[in-house]
Amino acid sequence: MNEAFLPNVILGGAPKCGTSSLYFWLAAHPDCFGSSKKETFFFADAVNRFNASANTYNHPIEAYQSFFKAGVDRSVRFEATAHYLYENNAREAFSSWLNPPKVIFLFREPSKQMYSHYKMERYRTKRVDMPLSEYCDRSQINAYVDYSKFLRAWLDVMPKGNVRFWAFEDFMKRKAQVMMEIADYIGVDGSFYDDFDFEHRNESVAIKSGFLHQLGLKIQPLIPHAVQKIILPFYLKLNSSGRVQDQPEDKAVLNQFKMRWAHVGRELKELDPSFPLECWK
Repeated sequence: MNEAFLPNVILGGAPKCGTSSLYFWLAAHPDCFGSSKKETFFFADAVNRFNASANTYNHPIEAYQSFFKAGVDRSVRFEATAHYLYENNAREAFSSWLNPPKVIFLFREPSKQMYSHYKMERYRTKRVDMPLSEYCDRSQINAYVDYSKFLRAWLDVMPKGNVRFWAFEDFMKRKAQVMMEIADYIGVDGSFYDDFDFEHRNESVAIKSGFLHQLGLKIQPLIPHAVQKIILPFYLKLNSSGRVQDQPEDKAVLNQFKMRWAHVGRELKELDPSFPLECWK
């Protein structure tokens, strides 16, 4: 296994916690190379629609290395499969490498994470059609926000110092400063972000044509990041009706969900006293 063709940084976290933005902002750094496919899902616990063409069960490690070969001359090579936070297979694989990668997780206040994911699934991917009160009682949705449970499993197996996490809200508030913190953590020059154009990626917008959206997702890995940045505003103008707004009738459900999972923030604070829990209050 040639480690020059493997990532030395992994980005993860719950869905809708900023990994897409972090991926593109980090990929813009001249010393960093983002995998040709942003979310490889190669080490997922099961074969799914995201990794059918390259997964650890049916393909050799060379299939995974192919995502990083073009970045062999960069000091940092990374991918951003958010769901690795929850995947036992990913945790076992990365911790077993001779030189395990550094792992970065982003976490969002649980009710905000759940609501953003709900709006994406209902109005963008159109995979669900149910009220928020029903959606937030699903076992999988509740599992998504049990961050500390999964984080502890990673901390238990990875080398000390190879797992760090940030709050999404603090990240969005202090973009340049947090990117400098992350750059320092992975060993690249953070001054690159002094005057950087921080465009937001993967917003929950209402999609008009699901077919066109799925087609765009399929061809996205083939389009250079710089070109994506140019054409994305035109695509969103063509195929979306704007950002999905919060609904007043959802407020009570969100408040109950927030109280139910308030302990997660406290647990993250215990794991890292510098975690800015005040951003969640």
